[in-house]
Amino acid sequence: MAGQNYWLGVVALSAACNSATPTTGTGTGAGAPPSARTSPAAVAPLEWTLRLTGGATESDALPLVVAMHGLGDRPETFGELYSGFDVKARIVLLRAPDPWGSGFSWFPFRPSDGDELRARGIAAAAERVVASFATLEGKYPTRGKPVVTGFSQGGMLSFAIAARYPDRVRAALPIGGVLLAPLWPTHDAGSPGLQVFALHGESDERVPLGPTQAGVSALRSRGFDARLESFPGVGHSIPDPLRTRYFQLLEATLGAP
Repeated sequence: MAGQNYWLGVVALSAACNSATPTTGTGTGAGAPPSARTSPAAVAPLEWTLRLTGGATESDALPLVVAMHGLGDRPETFGELYSGFDVKARIVLLRAPDPWGSGFSWFPFRPSDGDELRARGIAAAAERVVASFATLEGKYPTRGKPVVTGFSQGGMLSFAIAARYPDRVRAALPIGGVLLAPLWPTHDAGSPGLQVFALHGESDERVPLGPTQAGVSALRSRGFDARLESFPGVGHSIPDPLRTRYFQLLEATLGAP
C-alpha cells in the first residue's frame, strides 16, 4: 500500500451536545520502544475537552477514554458522539494541534504524501497523545489503563498507539481508521494481549476497507487480540447502527478488568 493516499473526512453527527469543560495539560511519553520516543521536553502540550457520562461525577474514580477527532473537526463536535452513552466513564476529547479549516489536524495532510511520510506524522502525533496520559491519570481519579478511540485521523492514531505502545492502554477502538504498513508492529503484543476492536464502513472511499483489513491481520500475526467489524453500505461516517455497536464494544471494554 506504499504511496496510497487517503482523504480524511469530518464526521457529521446530529446528537445533542452535552456540557463540556476545556482544559490543557502536558505529560511524558511511556511504553514505546526507545527508538519510538523523544525526550519529554520535546513533546508539546495538548488541550482537551472533558465529558462525564452515565451520571458520573468529577470525584469518581472512572475508566479513562481518550478520544480523538478526525481531520478538520473539533473535540466539542466529536464529543456529541457520546450523547446518550449511559455508562460511567471519563471521556477526554483531545484537540489536534494543527489548524485545518474551521477545525484541526493531527498530522500534516498533503495529497502527494505517501505512506512512509504520512506514517511519520501519525507516529509523532501518537507519541504526543501517549505523553498526555501521565497528566490525565495524575489529574483525574482513574480506574485501569486508558482506552484510546477515534474516527478517521483519530482512528489512525488509535491503531498506531495500540501497535507502538501496547503496554500503555487496555484497548483501542478505531473507527474509519487504518494502520499503515510502516506502522505495523515489529514486536509481539505480550501477555495479556491488547484488545483492538476496529469498526469500518464497507463503502468507505476515503479510507478504504482493504488496508484496514491488512493492518488488523498484521496485528493478529503479532499476538494482538485484534478484530474488525465492517458495515455494508456505510461510507466514511458513523451512522446509528455503527454507533450502537460502538457503544456496545466500549461498554464491554470499560467493564473489563
